[in-house]
Amino acid sequence: MVEEKRSQIKVLIVDDDKAIADVLEGLVTGKDRTVHVCYDGVSALERIEKNHYDLILSDLIMPKVGGLDILKYAKKVNPEIIVIILTGYASLETAITAIREGAYDYISKPCKLKEIEIVVENAVEKIKLNRENRALWKKLRDAYHELMLLKKEKGEEKKISSINFFSSNIPNLHTYYKGNASSDSYIDKLETLSSLKEKGTLTDDEFEVLKEHLISKINRIE
Repeated sequence: MVEEKRSQIKVLIVDDDKAIADVLEGLVTGKDRTVHVCYDGVSALERIEKNHYDLILSDLIMPKVGGLDILKYAKKVNPEIIVIILTGYASLETAITAIREGAYDYISKPCKLKEIEIVVENAVEKIKLNRENRALWKKLRDAYHELMLLKKEKGEEKKISSINFFSSNIPNLHTYYKGNASSDSYIDKLETLSSLKEKGTLTDDEFEVLKEHLISKINRIE
């Protein structure tokens, strides 16, 4: 249950028009998301300060604190946050300013709900992809540190660097690797793994299989 809560995408909706805010809440709510709503910019800043949000949808023009203020503050707190600006007072100047400040998208009102839904779904996919990439790099770093410790303990640097990283039980990945890498160094193999993951050829499960296969071979070195 705790793990499921951590995987939730946290969304903040900010609009001083309660009717619009409530419609947006219903539109973006999903099983993989936790959605909060603020009806003014001041309370939105307070929420952003106390919570780690992944996605914000904010109206541009609001009393005291507007959408651009929220955008700037949110980016300061979390540079990776995705902010979508919605406004009924669209202009080229404000659109350019929003994009320069790091807005993911700028939507003019009135707009079709389907348009907002598509933009939000694209943003959610980007958030998930960024999370997967961070998780992958953490696994790669962990695997690298484990291997370096084993290498130091066994004093077998040359033997470790010559180990076949890819299991014979996964011939398609072995073939792909041979066609895309020329070096036998472990760092190159890590980079190849990352490339395979980014291209969708290597899944998390396959990564774990390859990692365990390599470590088991190292442990068998005499």
